Amino acid sequence: MANGLVDGVVLCRVGAARLAVDCQEIDAIAEVEGKTWDVGLAFGVDGTGEGRALQCHGQLLKVDSIDVLATPGLTVLPVPAALQGLGDGVLTGFIEVLGALWPLVSPSLLLAHLERRAE
Repeated sequence: MANGLVDGVVLCRVGAARLAVDCQEIDAIAEVEGKTWDVGLAFGVDGTGEGRALQCHGQLLKVDSIDVLATPGLTVLPVPAALQGLGDGVLTGFIEVLGALWPLVSPSLLLAHLERRAE
């Protein structure tokens, strides 16, 4: 999504990395149980224990922490040309929150990326 708007994001931490996900792309926030995909693998970070999970398309994405920001009309900044296609196109833009840029990722593309890495 380039130069679009999102009405709320889920802010996640994975080790020292941070990422944001459009609230409308998440089915639920859940406890980590059963089969989960560790988002840390995409960031070169080992799992740090319990964490929380984002449910998307019936699958769980494990992250270290989750905060929900229900601010309507957050502007999505475009992905610079040098970063387009990085990580199978998982990065869809950036948002400015709490004085910092947060990478906005597509959870469905992130799931597909992690599945490919597992093969």
